[in-house]
Amino acid sequence: MALLVLYLIFVTIYCLKLLYMKRFVCSWLLLAIVNLCAAQTTLPEFGVITPEERSLTECPFDKEADAVVIFDEASADHNDQYNLIVTRRIRIKILKQKGTKYGDIAIHYRHKDDIQYINDIEAYTCNYTNNGTIPDIKKVPTSAIYRQKINEQWSVVKIPMPDVQPGSIIEYKYVSTAKNYNYLDDWYFQRELPVMHSHFSLAVMPNYEFAYRVFKSEQLPIVVKQEKGSGRIYFEMNNIAGLRDEPFMDAEKDYLQHVEFQLSGYQGVFGGTTKYMTTWAEVTREVMGHSSFGLQLNKNIPVDDAWMNKVKAMPVPFEKMAAIYNFVYKNINWNGFGGIGAVDGVKEAWEKKKGSSGDINLLLINLLKEAGLEVYPLLVSERGHGKVNPEYPFIDQFNKVMAYVLIGDNKYVLDAAGPYTPPFMIPFPVINTKAFVVNRKKGGIITLTETEKKDQNTVSIHARIDESGAMTGQALILSNEYARLTRVRAWERDRDNFREKYYTVYQAGLKMDSLVMHNLDNDSMPLEQQFGFSIPPTVSGDYKLINLNLFSGIAKNPFISDIRFTNIDYGCLQSHTVVEAIELPESLKVESLPRNIRMIMPDTSITLTRILNVKDNLLQVKYTIATTRSVFTADEYDYVKDFYKKMAGIMNEQVVLKKKE
Repeated sequence: MALLVLYLIFVTIYCLKLLYMKRFVCSWLLLAIVNLCAAQTTLPEFGVITPEERSLTECPFDKEADAVVIFDEASADHNDQYNLIVTRRIRIKILKQKGTKYGDIAIHYRHKDDIQYINDIEAYTCNYTNNGTIPDIKKVPTSAIYRQKINEQWSVVKIPMPDVQPGSIIEYKYVSTAKNYNYLDDWYFQRELPVMHSHFSLAVMPNYEFAYRVFKSEQLPIVVKQEKGSGRIYFEMNNIAGLRDEPFMDAEKDYLQHVEFQLSGYQGVFGGTTKYMTTWAEVTREVMGHSSFGLQLNKNIPVDDAWMNKVKAMPVPFEKMAAIYNFVYKNINWNGFGGIGAVDGVKEAWEKKKGSSGDINLLLINLLKEAGLEVYPLLVSERGHGKVNPEYPFIDQFNKVMAYVLIGDNKYVLDAAGPYTPPFMIPFPVINTKAFVVNRKKGGIITLTETEKKDQNTVSIHARIDESGAMTGQALILSNEYARLTRVRAWERDRDNFREKYYTVYQAGLKMDSLVMHNLDNDSMPLEQQFGFSIPPTVSGDYKLINLNLFSGIAKNPFISDIRFTNIDYGCLQSHTVVEAIELPESLKVESLPRNIRMIMPDTSITLTRILNVKDNLLQVKYTIATTRSVFTADEYDYVKDFYKKMAGIMNEQVVLKKKE
């Protein structure tokens, strides 16, 4: 009977149907039937090293790994005050010199209002002496462990592990105490390092119900077990390869094997069960009644009446929206804190001219409403945070609130707390994501896509070759739309790195000078980049080799890994054009000229065109690269990788010059 009750609690609320994905599965029914009674693994005691661990020199299922997590285990329970208490223990084997960095242990926790605390910390490093036969265990003294404040909400515990070297085994354990189960974190079986064993057990509080979702690869088995009589659920996975950074990857979270939790209901003192956000309508009702969200939307913001009346008098609704958005963006500073709700409140953010992203964007919504515009809160999950699953109304799927404005048939997404984005463009971090419009009548899940605005660059080059084969010239680059935003932010962040990333990477010895930037503050105009450059000669015997691949955006093939776990997500469509006019010296003639070519993916999603022509010692070149899709699945990786390999080869083909007889 207990097993049947647990099955009903955890499955019937959300498991209306199985959710299948090509590479990852969230399948409750399968877990309940197949793995529920599997045995859980017993681990060695703290500080007891097994012979197999001692002799381990490489991870058998991830041989490139610099270190391996031997096991990662945790247990979540509660005390008489219903505090959430999590006991965790982690053991890691260092395999290579590069892996010694994993000896820098950091445990993050929420310190604000004493929400969470980390204590009972123990740690050691074990090395073997006498030809690897005698263990040398060095414990970390309590005095060496220290705490560091990150910001107003988060702190970190630092554990400096001693004498970490290839062959070391490091192990640490700690206890995390949080105010309540609202601070129950999701459990990740997978990480950057391969994991040999990972398990997590959860004891559910009396009278409370928790729903969970498991995300995992179809090829990796999982153990899910209910302990009879205790109300505890046990999850286990083994032998999981590491997930390392990949170019243009979606959120790492979307591909890591993990389980997510959310409070789904509780029993009242007089009986009966109250369900908690089991539908999107319930999510709307819950957040609109919350003091940090819905109750912040009808505040009387003490703005200057003359300014607001001026805005209201604007005849074009878009101009009203843009005026309010730019006003909030320029006058209310983001304090670095995120979240979907207000932290200090919209009125305090107005008074202090500073606030969290929730404070600022809820304030923005207030002012837009006051100006008579149709606007709703929009819960979003930025690509770095992870995908939203519309089948499951989990509020934790979102990490930010933005403003969603409807003007006629046009829809606008505004974020006054992120990097500046013109109001006519969707903020780049939420393109190709799903979001939730919070409104009882017009609310629901929507998809944010961008098919018109692109990452668009146009490069014009005028250059000349001297008799030695050296090139000197002038370049003008026009960066439009998302390319403009990306480059402006990169320029403001680090100008030296900007030059290396976008210009000098194309040729060894390339030097640039006299860089002038135009339209940095005019978001309706392309960003103009003008500069001079010089390239030293490349000589092979009697031949001078001329590189034509300059500032194109494709200096080399970014896809070099043999295996791809994640989708390729460019965010938006790509369009790059390079036009070159190169004067050749009278003393040199063209010995070899790359042929004109057009290469296209079978589904026309990526196209490369190259046209070359020589007339009267003037070499004219044009490259065009364009995409018609911004997302490619991991299953398509081999096709994209092969296309980019060929494209990079074509673009790096050189013109060969030889001295005339």
